Amino acid sequence: MSSTTVEDPGIPLVGTNGHFQMYSDDIPEKRKRKFDNVGYRLAKRKELFQRRKVICDFALFFAIVGIVLMVIETELCMSNIFKKEETASLLMKVAISLSTVTLLGFVLWYHALDVKLYMCDNSLDDWTLAMSTKRILAITLEVVIYAIHPLPGRYDFSWTTYDATSGHFTTTTIPIDVTLSVPMFLRLFLVCRVFMLHSKLFTDASSQSLGALNRINFNFKFIFKSMMTMCPEYVLTVLMVSVLLISSWLLRACEMYHDDTHSNFLNTMWLVAITFLSVGYGDIVPESYCGRGIAVLTGMFGAGCTALVVAVLARKLELSRAEKYVHNFVIDVELDKRNKAAAADIIKAGWYVYKYNRLGQDVSRRRYHRKLLKAIHRLRDIKHEQRRLMDSGVTLVEMYRVQSGVFDMMTRFEAQQTISENRVVDMEAKLSSMEAKLDLICSLMTSSGARKS
Repeated sequence: MSSTTVEDPGIPLVGTNGHFQMYSDDIPEKRKRKFDNVGYRLAKRKELFQRRKVICDFALFFAIVGIVLMVIETELCMSNIFKKEETASLLMKVAISLSTVTLLGFVLWYHALDVKLYMCDNSLDDWTLAMSTKRILAITLEVVIYAIHPLPGRYDFSWTTYDATSGHFTTTTIPIDVTLSVPMFLRLFLVCRVFMLHSKLFTDASSQSLGALNRINFNFKFIFKSMMTMCPEYVLTVLMVSVLLISSWLLRACEMYHDDTHSNFLNTMWLVAITFLSVGYGDIVPESYCGRGIAVLTGMFGAGCTALVVAVLARKLELSRAEKYVHNFVIDVELDKRNKAAAADIIKAGWYVYKYNRLGQDVSRRRYHRKLLKAIHRLRDIKHEQRRLMDSGVTLVEMYRVQSGVFDMMTRFEAQQTISENRVVDMEAKLSSMEAKLDLICSLMTSSGARKS
């Protein structure tokens, strides 16, 4: 099919001289049906993928803008620069609301492009076929979570806290913005989505094809595992620092109306750090249920990061394949030397035992008899260490090599057997022909003899 020129050519599949119809929204429906081939759908999928990536970037931008404005407004109110009911606070909350509405629009746009991409991958014409119950629930839950933000105005409610010093419960009237500000950090989930869409493993066509052949789903879980394999120290550092800063500010926001100790950011960082590391000195404790919940989540995340750090250190300290071969070779040489020395000691002590036994010197014989037993036990220990070294040196690579060698040997044996069978068949054919010729000769000789008689 020759390429057709349109006003807006869109994105071609292969270069600018490709032989497939390019995708564009300006192509009429009849022409879309006419050029509905693999190249057209691949070009359409490529443009939808690019547009979805850009929309996700804008969604993350407005999500971060809303979080930054919320943090600034909360810090200014905590510093008593202005009150919640003043105009400056109202203007900042209106800006937060506008950023939230814009964020919701981009999120819905993203999911609309995701549905179109699903329709393109599965050759669907009706978008309702792509809207499963699971997808609808996921979109609804995401929109509801992203819609939570501080509302313009001042709305107060009663907050019950427990004073660990006096052992009494106290009730404090605080703004509702505290409970509405904490869930806004759930918008950082978009960072994972943007990171996945911009990853080379996700955007590369060859890796996608290889993953499809091996039934691997290129999602954020796979991308995170790949990053933990390539550069685990950077990933863990970014995670721990981010959790430390975010949890410290959230704990301060929950505890700032209790006393001056919890309103200090450095104190909340200290509390989060000792909770994250599972130390728990107890000099500073959360008083509100919100702060306790954040401390529990921080401790759980710290336990997971500790397990990851231990696994990474164990993998970093493990010998590589070449280092393991060199180490096993050196240890094997040393054990071989010790084995020879122990064998020589056995022969030497045995000779002296035999000598002093013939001479009747019991004291010397007993002394060398003890040396003989020690040398025998030492030789047994060395043999045991050599067997253990041999067992530890047999890895999957060696097993694979042995299996490959056995397979090659069996293949050569089967080839030789086939050749031998062919030769036997040829020999049988030749013997049959020789037998036929002998029968013919015998018959000719019999007929000639009959004629002579």
